[in-house]
Amino acid sequence: MRKSLPLVNVELREGPETTLILGIQSGACDISIGHLGESYDQIESTLLLREPIVVALPKGHKAARKKAVGLRDLEGELFIIPSKDALPSLHQMIVSAFTQHHVPLSRYQMVEHFHTAVALTKARAGVAFLPSSAIAFVPAGVVLRPASCSIRPLQTFALRSRGNADPLVQRVLDLLKEVSADL
Repeated sequence: MRKSLPLVNVELREGPETTLILGIQSGACDISIGHLGESYDQIESTLLLREPIVVALPKGHKAARKKAVGLRDLEGELFIIPSKDALPSLHQMIVSAFTQHHVPLSRYQMVEHFHTAVALTKARAGVAFLPSSAIAFVPAGVVLRPASCSIRPLQTFALRSRGNADPLVQRVLDLLKEVSADL
């Protein structure tokens, strides 16, 4: 974006889904990139990326030898899942998968960052559920396997205020679509 629009000031703000939505609704942000757990009347969304959820296992874990891992393969483990405050849509997707497969989610640790989930997995504290893009930052000692249970793919959206006709906002959205197409 800085290359294509060098005069545009891009300010990166990180935060939970609710904070990002409030930023769009209040006009504090023109565009937000995130996951959308529900729809909002005044928010337009453009799907940028859809990625499967994978299971992160410590190297040497018995399920790490499998091509795909089911929830029953992980019985008795501590499940490291995204915080319902920081990533409510991903949290709900994972909890729903446990409910659909009648597997109790009795032992779990919520985390706010994927890096924390990876560090806890590497330390053999438990197993984590991550978007497949985590492959870019998973260290030696952690193995990623596809989940064989039905966890919906994580969808990443560009969000903006409904009816925002600013041509610069549209240009940035077009750039985001170009970048996501390459992913």
